[in-house]
Amino acid sequence: MSQYKDQGIEAFRNREFTRALFYFSLALQENPKDKEARICAILADLGLEREEEALSLFEYFLMSQDSQEESDLILEEIIDSLEMGPEKLFSFFEQQALEEHLLEEDGITYEDFIELVDQKGGFKEAFEDIMFSTKVLISNKDDFISFLDQLIEHGYIEMSFHYLESAVSLFPNDLKLHSLIKKAQGYNRS
Repeated sequence: MSQYKDQGIEAFRNREFTRALFYFSLALQENPKDKEARICAILADLGLEREEEALSLFEYFLMSQDSQEESDLILEEIIDSLEMGPEKLFSFFEQQALEEHLLEEDGITYEDFIELVDQKGGFKEAFEDIMFSTKVLISNKDDFISFLDQLIEHGYIEMSFHYLESAVSLFPNDLKLHSLIKKAQGYNRS
């Protein structure tokens, strides 16, 4: 690691983001292809506006440096996310932490469940096979909405209402969730 990057990391940890940005910029002048210095500079710039998020992301980034191959992928995803804005970047790390947590849980991922649906020839058959023995682990909102839609389509109305109540409290303005509530209410009356 270059002397400038070391000084930049120290400044970053001391919440001296302008100074950190300066050192990371010097490191980039020495080696313009240094991905780590580039990411650190971007995070230092983020720290000028959103200190806590930048510190969290910076620490996470430094801890993820153990595996070089994985690290390079993370670097690219961070850069792509940063180009879309800080909210998207923070969302990326939340999603990654959620996926890591789900891997520790006892259950099957939504992707594995979809494969089971294909094998069994339908949602209802697959869901009934696992309903009492395991959990379906869902890590993103689109998959969750798809799962809820399938629950409603196949007559699991009470179960879908249970999930919808929780989801609407988390995402009160989500139009897809409100649409699913109306759909479930329509099935409930039938």
